[in-house]
Amino acid sequence: MNITNVLVVDDDIVVCRIVHRMLSNEQCKVQTSQSVADALGVIEQKPFGVYVIDYKLPDGSGFDVAERIRSKRGPAPIIIVSSYAPSDIASRAEKLGISNFLRKPFSREIICNAVKMAIGSPPVVQGQMSVSDTPDRRKVRTPKMACCMAAVNALFGNARHGQHAEV
Repeated sequence: MNITNVLVVDDDIVVCRIVHRMLSNEQCKVQTSQSVADALGVIEQKPFGVYVIDYKLPDGSGFDVAERIRSKRGPAPIIIVSSYAPSDIASRAEKLGISNFLRKPFSREIICNAVKMAIGSPPVVQGQMSVSDTPDRRKVRTPKMACCMAAVNALFGNARHGQHAEV
């Protein structure tokens, strides 16, 4: 089995540790970073198979990191994680060719499936992300993430009813 290098960027060290543990159990070699500045330095040093980036960081946004990835590494899979609604960041995510969006909190299954989907499919071409309106909320989708978003919606449906999510 191939080992995939994953860069996880989140200012919350606990989230980094949890995601590191989750993905390490899935044959991923994980490196973490807690800021835009640190992540930019890491990206200059080597490429990663998948990037998991928090939207809000203390010295900028995850999109600052995504822009550098696009200029330095091309169309690598980028997953944005955030506690903000997907509709709040959809336009910029689409322009940057973000391959997936996960809303915090998310479970081990959700993050692992998102990374597996990113590894197993070709990178998203910039401009393929779309936003669709539904009666309950706006959802950010690419063709490859419909399955993952269904799992996210199931998770949040359960969270609204008092069940616990992992991250």
